[in-house]
Amino acid sequence: MNYSIKRQESYSRGQLLLRSFLGWLYILIPHMVVLYIYIIGFAFSRLATFFTILFTGKFPQGYFNFQVKVLQYGERLNATMFNMIDGYPSFSLSAKDPRVIYEPNYTEKVGAGRLLIRAIFGPFILLPHLFVLVFRIYGAMFVAIAAWFVVLFTGKYPENMFNFVEGTFRWNARLNNYLLFYYDEYPPFTGKVVDGENTSVDSDAKDHLVTD
Repeated sequence: MNYSIKRQESYSRGQLLLRSFLGWLYILIPHMVVLYIYIIGFAFSRLATFFTILFTGKFPQGYFNFQVKVLQYGERLNATMFNMIDGYPSFSLSAKDPRVIYEPNYTEKVGAGRLLIRAIFGPFILLPHLFVLVFRIYGAMFVAIAAWFVVLFTGKYPENMFNFVEGTFRWNARLNNYLLFYYDEYPPFTGKVVDGENTSVDSDAKDHLVTD
């Protein structure tokens, strides 16, 4: 998986204040309406994916591509609302933002046995992750609040704070990948970039991949 959020050199205080006080109105509400429609399609795609893998052992690439686009949409929205990037997120599934990269690798063959085990017991298998991640998400919220004041007064998002929030998002993305049958490997207990990740991220973005 390639996952990174690029920290900007400077941030707009005006956009920060506008997002903080009116973001729910002009960003969250319209995007949640659109995202809800996409999520309905995502749910049907997941159901079709399950039965296709169960009977053929293959993950249809068309379903995979659609699901990834919906998840990328969510990642762009999260990065915006956590003040990690400026600008207004696109409503289009085909939109790309080089500052927010989420690219799980496509694997065609998925074992039916592993599919059933993960579908039934996946949340229990990931219980240690979920326990730790809940506390980390709360921590990321507090870090984001502290970073808000720093950005307001300096126009810069402290790198350590940024990396912690980014790493939390990366950790969560890995768990989603596992539950969605994108990967067979058990996720590592870290928000850091591990071996084999971010292999296709552009060189400029790589400067921002040291996490935790």
